[in-house]
Amino acid sequence: MSFARFLIFFLALSAFAANVKLYLKDGEYHIVREYKVQSDRVRYFSVERGDWEEIPLDLVDLKRTEKESKERQAALEEEAKIISAEDKAERERANEIAKVPQGPGVHLVVGNGIHTLKQAESEMKTSKGRSILKVMAPIPSVSGKGTVELKGEHSLNKIAGLVRNSTSASPPRNASESSSSSPKKVFGLLRS
Repeated sequence: MSFARFLIFFLALSAFAANVKLYLKDGEYHIVREYKVQSDRVRYFSVERGDWEEIPLDLVDLKRTEKESKERQAALEEEAKIISAEDKAERERANEIAKVPQGPGVHLVVGNGIHTLKQAESEMKTSKGRSILKVMAPIPSVSGKGTVELKGEHSLNKIAGLVRNSTSASPPRNASESSSSSPKKVFGLLRS
């Protein structure tokens, strides 16, 4: 996509850059492909007629012609830089998106990398008395409650959070806000 856009831009650049306005001192101009100054004459290739022509140097405003040609070239170079910067930003964005895992699970952003967190093995425990009461009751008024138990003494994943001196997740707006509130840990988790 970006290569095709770049190619079209340079083809347009070469087509437009080839045509130059050769200004005359009376304010008019001729659209020419190229021109050469030869002693007291200016020889140019007319785009309108498709042939070489000559005109006296006294009738041509060379300063204005060269000034506009330089301005046009500078504008084209600036546009090329802008397109190049846009393409670079688009490639960086695509690279950033490609880093995000597509598989299921919870992913942790650490610096420039993304790590998939291991899922803990869990077990659902229900009370037998509650289950019997639920079956015996004619009206379903007793809800089923259970306890989720994780195997092991602690979590498989330990996350060190960023400490900020604010009560919200947003950064402090002024010095008094940051000094008056308590520290809060902030985590960056992605779920896919």
